[in-house]
Amino acid sequence: MPQDDTSYQPQRSVLYHCTCGNQLVLNPNIGGQCQTCGRSVSPKLLDQDLGVTVALDVTLNHPNSTNEKSLSSDSFAVVPPIESEDQIHAENLCGSMFGHFQLVSPLGKGGVGQIYRAFDTSLKRYVAVKLLRSGIGEGVGSSDKEVEKLLQEAISQARFTHPNIVTIYYVGQENENPFLAMELVNGEPLSQRTQLKPLPFEEIARVALDIVTALDYAFELDIIHGDIKPSNVLITKNGTAKLSDFGMARSASSNSDRLLGGTPNYISPELLSGELPSIQSDIYALGVTFYEMTFGELPVSLNGSHIPDWIEVHKNKKLEFPVPWPQHIPEAWRSILKKMLAKSPSDRYQSYDALLDEVKAIQPSSKIAARFFPRLIAAAIDSATVFSLAMTFEVALGFSNFRLLGDDRPEMSLLLELCKFLPLLAYTFSIYFWRQSIGRSLMHIRVVNQHGLVPRASSVALRSLLRMQFPWIFISVGLISFDAGTTVPLFQSVLYAASLFLLMFDIIFMLFATNSRSIHDMIFNTQVVLDTSDLNSFGEKK
Repeated sequence: MPQDDTSYQPQRSVLYHCTCGNQLVLNPNIGGQCQTCGRSVSPKLLDQDLGVTVALDVTLNHPNSTNEKSLSSDSFAVVPPIESEDQIHAENLCGSMFGHFQLVSPLGKGGVGQIYRAFDTSLKRYVAVKLLRSGIGEGVGSSDKEVEKLLQEAISQARFTHPNIVTIYYVGQENENPFLAMELVNGEPLSQRTQLKPLPFEEIARVALDIVTALDYAFELDIIHGDIKPSNVLITKNGTAKLSDFGMARSASSNSDRLLGGTPNYISPELLSGELPSIQSDIYALGVTFYEMTFGELPVSLNGSHIPDWIEVHKNKKLEFPVPWPQHIPEAWRSILKKMLAKSPSDRYQSYDALLDEVKAIQPSSKIAARFFPRLIAAAIDSATVFSLAMTFEVALGFSNFRLLGDDRPEMSLLLELCKFLPLLAYTFSIYFWRQSIGRSLMHIRVVNQHGLVPRASSVALRSLLRMQFPWIFISVGLISFDAGTTVPLFQSVLYAASLFLLMFDIIFMLFATNSRSIHDMIFNTQVVLDTSDLNSFGEKK
């Protein structure tokens, strides 16, 4: 029977260039094998390694299909789309050879040139090729000096490799046209990512850490980026952030006479006033990027088309944050943004190391909830520790009292009862400063707040006091019923029974609560999770 054409769904395939030179059209969900050399091609390779794949619109299984295959622009574009007036010129260059790179399809425009997907005929892989413009900005004529400086900056970038920086493979010229061949990132720009939906704080913190780490590494090699913005931050499919487009980069240690540039909304106020780029100007641009990534809008939106107008906006516009502050974002992030976006360079971070320390401090911990029994064992260890110390104090002080005074004086008995609280106070102070108990440390679990960060010292200390309710009540009974050596057995029994009831109620509550959260977790908005990383002693600011 003839197939019903209306039920057919076109398949998306990929053209795989094998290392032997053979070309295969493969289903990315199945993979295949090269018939020439026998190399196996897994779906994982086709999914993650964009350097060897390019999307095709083919319908080989359709009964009316031809075997013609046409290249298409797919979702792997990593730069903004090319403006319509440049589209025809850009497409006319497709098929041209630049060195051993054949231009395949236009991807977009960077800060200083056109970007193409290109095929590396030497290593049989796909790369991104950027064709540099001879001048910077419209109306600027060709300048050999400008081209040479751009190439020198590209060569400087190509000398180092970093997992959070797009790698440059080749720098050259073809018919006096300079070009760069670089890593083709399987992902999308941060600017596109933030347009879809607000990013969760976990992703914001991860991107911030990746990019600050990349800039710190570049600065150690004497490079200032000069054009930080969301479209120059690429997010790979596995969530890694990569910094790209060093076309406006310059040496940090030398005063270049090249024209300075950037994207107006991300340029720091001092650059608009004529000062040279610095680490602080890059930190300001990074702060604008982080602000936009967090709230979906610019902290300062410039008006007009002239630099004096932009300077005036910066003078009159104060930095503002949403009111009320979003609950899903920690307060520490606001402090970081505020310092990065300070109007004066001297008020910003003076080094990437200082910024990196604070960004590391807001990285959320593991969200894997700790199970019931490890938590119970940790609480038992902590309670046993406090009880053993309390009993040791009681025996030692009682023996001292007998040896020194020879009798049982009431004031000394009262002092003994008060001294039983010393282990509890020592435990509480250790939690305040260390943010971790002995029992939880041994069971590899820890307490985090709603953001996945170490709670404030005061909060975690108060939580620990409530957690140790049974030792507190047990030791308090002796003091409450103290009356010149007279005890009240009935009153003690009631208090012991009450403390035991509260303890059992808390345990039963944990058994049925989501993620085994206890009553004190609900009160202080905390959660106990697996400690899968090194302890972070910074936490939020007190």
